[in-house]
Amino acid sequence: MSRHDELTIVDRFVERVPEYHREVAVNYYVALKTKRFVIVAGPRNLNKMGLARGLAAVLVGEPGSQWSLFQAHPWWATRTGAPGQFAVAHARFTNLKLLDVIEAASASEAAGLPLPFFVGIERMSPAEAVCYFDDLPEDRLWQPGGAVVQIRVPHNLYVTGSLDLDGKGGLVQSQGLHRHAILIRLHSDDAAPLVEPGTQSEPGPDWQPGFVRSRIHRGDQARAKLAGILPDHCAPLAPLDELLRRIGVENFPASVYEEAWLYVANAFDGDGRGLFVEPALENLAIAQDYAILQSVLPAVITGWLESPTRLINEVGQYLSPCFPRAYASIEQLSRQGLADGPLRG
Repeated sequence: MSRHDELTIVDRFVERVPEYHREVAVNYYVALKTKRFVIVAGPRNLNKMGLARGLAAVLVGEPGSQWSLFQAHPWWATRTGAPGQFAVAHARFTNLKLLDVIEAASASEAAGLPLPFFVGIERMSPAEAVCYFDDLPEDRLWQPGGAVVQIRVPHNLYVTGSLDLDGKGGLVQSQGLHRHAILIRLHSDDAAPLVEPGTQSEPGPDWQPGFVRSRIHRGDQARAKLAGILPDHCAPLAPLDELLRRIGVENFPASVYEEAWLYVANAFDGDGRGLFVEPALENLAIAQDYAILQSVLPAVITGWLESPTRLINEVGQYLSPCFPRAYASIEQLSRQGLADGPLRG
């Protein structure tokens, strides 16, 4: 897929979701390419699933075999410790043909046709969030009675769930969610002044396979790509290294470090142009900010429990000059108290 095609996809996607600022849409696009499982959480009045609808519409068109939307059950209990509740949740969606979507995506992948398949799970309860963003990425589905079905989730399946949150910001407390999915927390000010969407053009003939193939999913790919884009003196994850040094985090999960590499690399097209903004270094700074916010902070949050005030202050002082998005989250944690923070994993 050429630079023109990927930037065109992003531009068409942004046009398709006029209720959001460009940066919000691009962050969703990059997050989905990075991890394939994304939870969009925020106030009830925001059209959170609109991001998934918009990208699917640009790439595959109307709902059908490649784009399936399931209505979840936001009124279900928020407690997530009961296997029986997991079983009911999985059985409901199995009955709604979720497995059919997985099988279709698997058949496409096996046939050498790397076409993307999109699934949206709208307005989940916290229990369903655990089911579909902890169990499903580990290739298992629960059945009635508690039996487990082992499946294989193909690499061309992209799953988005939306989750309504109240103003206090409480969120599902599961490390599995952060291990398998990227959580995007939206706020009311992420919405853009409403304008009518422009006329939608048909997808380009190579957009679908190009989208799948352009995904950077290994650390060596990410390092090689960024080495060819950025100046020799530029260390893409230097801010992360400095942050971890300052707060004294030891044994930082290698998988999270790798995820940060992948996110930053996926924020550039194949010709080195930034997807947030075209200039490489400006785009890098935005991507670093989101990688810290959505990958790094959830991974280190459990270490804050021993001395939360000191660590929040330490992290905030480091982030405030250059990383406004991550800093805003730290400020919110400081105001609300660590136990109720939106990023707790």
